[in-house]
Amino acid sequence: MKLFRIFLVLLLTVIVTACSHGGDSYDSELCRSLASKIEKHEELTQRDYRLMISQNEQILKYLVAQAEQIEHTPETDRGQAWRSLTANPEYMERFGYMFTLGSALYEANASGILDEDNTRLYHKLDEYNERLGDYADR
Repeated sequence: MKLFRIFLVLLLTVIVTACSHGGDSYDSELCRSLASKIEKHEELTQRDYRLMISQNEQILKYLVAQAEQIEHTPETDRGQAWRSLTANPEYMERFGYMFTLGSALYEANASGILDEDNTRLYHKLDEYNERLGDYADR
């Protein structure tokens, strides 16, 4: 029964996450391309940064949704739910890109490289980062 509940919660999470994407959506190929540019220390344009911000937002929305779903599971099942989630390749892919893209964005912002629009968009990500951090602290 416990395993069934965990499965059901994860299934609902996938459905909710899939339905919650608006005009922008997560694109693993785009993230892979951007991560490659970062890792090769290629020059990044303002368009690249804008795409990174958009993808990072989609990733953060996904991660927050996953954390919220686990938060709603019975406390006795949460440890197993987290283990199941971190064994999910899609989750781990997005989690990895969050760090790669997020670190590059942080450095660009701290160095004053982002233009005005990208700076504004970058700071809007704080809401998601704070929500994710709240779940991590629990």
